[in-house]
Amino acid sequence: MRRRVIGAAISRRQALAGLASLSATLLLQRPSYGKGQTIQRIVSVGGAITEIVFALGVGNKVVAVDTTSCYPLQATAALPKVGYLRTLATEGLLSTKPDLILLDADAGPADVLEQLQRLGAPLVHFTERPSATLIGDKILFVGKALKVADKAAEIAGVFRQDLTAVTAQVEKLPQRPRVLFLMNAGATGLRGAGGGTAAAEMISLAGGHNAFGEVTGYKTISSEAALIADPEVIVMMSQMVDELGGVDAVGKLPVLAKTKAARDRRILSFDGNYLLGFGPRTAHAVADFAAALHLQAQLVMPPPRPWTTA
Repeated sequence: MRRRVIGAAISRRQALAGLASLSATLLLQRPSYGKGQTIQRIVSVGGAITEIVFALGVGNKVVAVDTTSCYPLQATAALPKVGYLRTLATEGLLSTKPDLILLDADAGPADVLEQLQRLGAPLVHFTERPSATLIGDKILFVGKALKVADKAAEIAGVFRQDLTAVTAQVEKLPQRPRVLFLMNAGATGLRGAGGGTAAAEMISLAGGHNAFGEVTGYKTISSEAALIADPEVIVMMSQMVDELGGVDAVGKLPVLAKTKAARDRRILSFDGNYLLGFGPRTAHAVADFAAALHLQAQLVMPPPRPWTTA
């Protein structure tokens, strides 16, 4: 028995050594990089990061993206995928022979990023938590990495102006409807967005009151809790609503049917990346969300921008 355990341990070490050797080989197959290196091959990981790269006019240099990068749709759909943001693999990233790997905050796992660093891979990692208040900083960060700092400063400035103009209008609205943001619903039950989540921040920015705000994080919601919260508006991702058969089907779910939102047919659906991605389209997403929450408000929407109409 002991011999078999030792053999398994040796096999695992051999496999890891083989992976490291493969990764090193892949890394050496691309041209060397360093100070002054012209960036021609970009791997963009994270939907917001990818949106920023294209907004900066450097999208033609992107050779691969992760599966959360879905905008601009036509451009990103045609690109090779290196996997999901949080479950990246060393060999998959290095096989693209990148001059630069741009990573958003949630990129991982940590051991893969550490291995890439040990191998000298060209990583640039934005590590601040996703938040609307930090989008301008993220744009500047990416612009500096791509050596288009002036363009980034211009876009960051316009974005901040748009967000400030929208939130200034929202702050004057007299009502704060109770909003229940559901990440999941259906046979597996409800999973709602509590405090400290991206959804909670968007609810606040759009002038709503988080009906599930007494808890922290994304948590399961019982039928009783949903009735007690009695949201005036329910918000879900478009994909989830489609899977459940549409807005009418969501409103008829037994766990939601008795809520005010279901009775009044106030169930909203949004594209997840658009509403929760915290990229350069966020000011427009806040405006759209606020307009949907406050039907009687006369909000002035921000003008279309090149990075919102791709």
